[in-house]
Amino acid sequence: MWPTLPRLVGALSPLPILLACASGGAQANVISAPELSRSRATNTYDAIRRVRPEMLRNRDAGGLLFFQPRSPAVAVNDSLAGSLEVLRGMPIGEVARIEYVSAREAAWRLGSEFRDGILLIATRTGAEPALSQR
Repeated sequence: MWPTLPRLVGALSPLPILLACASGGAQANVISAPELSRSRATNTYDAIRRVRPEMLRNRDAGGLLFFQPRSPAVAVNDSLAGSLEVLRGMPIGEVARIEYVSAREAAWRLGSEFRDGILLIATRTGAEPALSQR
C-alpha cells in the first residue's frame, strides 16, 4: 500500500524543523564576546566546547548519532597561530569574536591545506572594555 500525500507530508513535517534547529542558521559559526562571557569557561577552548561544540566535532554525511573530533587550524587576528592547543592558553577575556570557517570555504578563501576548517579568532583591542565573568 502506497502512502497518501497527506500521510507522507505528515510523516516528514518534523524533518525541516529538526534540520533548521540542528543547523542553527548562519550565526551557528560565530561566537560573540557576550556568549563567551556567559559560558563561564576559563579558556577559549572550553568556551567553544560549551557554547558551540559543533565547531570541534564533525558528523559523517548521512550519520545522525556518531560524531568525530575535528581539529581545525587556529588563526588569531588574521595570523595563523597553530592548532587547538593555542586556545587552551587563551583567556576568554581577550577574545572579541570566534568564527568557524568550514573546510570547503577555507579552501576557497585561504587554500586547500585546512582539511578540518579554521577557527578565526579576533581579539579585543586595548580600547574595548573586558566583559566581566559574572
